[in-house]
Parts: sequence; structure tokens; C-alpha cells
Amino acid sequence: MKYYGEEALGLIETIGMVPAFEAADKMLKAANVDLVAYENIGSTLVTIMVKGDVGAVKASVEAGAVAAAAIGTLTAQNVMPRPIKDIGGVVSIYELSDTEKASPKTKYRALGLIETFGIVFVLEAADAMCKAADVELIGFENVASGYISVLVRGDVGACKAAVDAGTRAVEDMGAEVYSSIVIASPHQELEKIIGLYSLETLNP
Repeated sequence: MKYYGEEALGLIETIGMVPAFEAADKMLKAANVDLVAYENIGSTLVTIMVKGDVGAVKASVEAGAVAAAAIGTLTAQNVMPRPIKDIGGVVSIYELSDTEKASPKTKYRALGLIETFGIVFVLEAADAMCKAADVELIGFENVASGYISVLVRGDVGACKAAVDAGTRAVEDMGAEVYSSIVIASPHQELEKIIGLYSLETLNP
């Protein structure tokens, strides 16, 4: 969605993708805002940007900050009430496409995510997740500096069982799961981010 600096801008920055994903979901559900940008900026940092009126953006950022900090590391949050027009030019570099919309099949399905260090451990997690429950491996993201996330989709119970199994698999190998979540009813706008890291996109 294009951003031209015409509305307030809200930003959340986290270490890793999973806290950012959780923040984005809570931000979109907390207030009437639009998801305009998502960026893996490097060195494990991930940024979510939303736009709307000032009050809505403030409520959204507050909700996102709490959600991110609850499961991972929040590194920054900000509300820019009246950014200059050229800020919109910077934001547009990272804008998300409006073409990714939830299909009837995916709209109401839960998401399960695990983030760990290194592809060896994340592949073990993915394998354990899909063997433990009726979930579909839908995405993968290498954030940077070794942080890697895996995304699965299914019903809520299956995603919870999958995340539990994936976490145990990583820990049994002596590694650490940095963060994990189950989003029972993902906001439709998250499809824009999922589309970036779906296996269909990565393996055209």
C-alpha cells in the first residue's frame, strides 16, 4: 500500500521475524490502521510500518510493542504524527504489495512460527512440526546473522502441537528457540508478508 506522508506513521522494530509478525497482527487488530511496509533491514532487525490517524496509530503501536516484547526483543517503537512528504518516499522502498489477499482456504487458518539460529536447527524444527500435527509448511525466512524462521498453517490445535514439537526438537539438539507463536486467527493483511516468504514464492 502506497504511503505519501499524508497520515501518521507508526513503526515497530524487533530482533527477528517472529516478534515482528506477532506485533503486526496485534497492531492491525488494535486499531483502524493499514499495513504499509515490512522490512528485514539486516543484522536481525525487522521493521513493521502502519499508517492511519494519529490516535489509531498510537493505539496500534502500543499494542504491537507490548506483543513483541512479550515473546522476543523490541528494539524500537515510534509514532510520527506529521512526517514530511519525502518520508513517504523512503517508506515506499519497503512497501508491501496489495496483491496478496487471503483466499477462502487460508483466511481463517491459524499460523505457527518458530525462530531459531541456523538452518540445521530450523529444518529439524520444520520436520518435527509437520510430523507431529496436520499442518502445512508454508514459509521460510532467513532474517540475517543466523536468525531463521519457519511458518506452518493449520487449525489452532494442530499449530499449537506443531510449535511444541518443533521447539522440543530444537532444544533436544542443544539449541535455543528464540521465539515462537501461534496466531489463532491471523489478520488478513498478514498475507502480504506471508506472500514474501512462502515456499511458492521462494521456489517459483
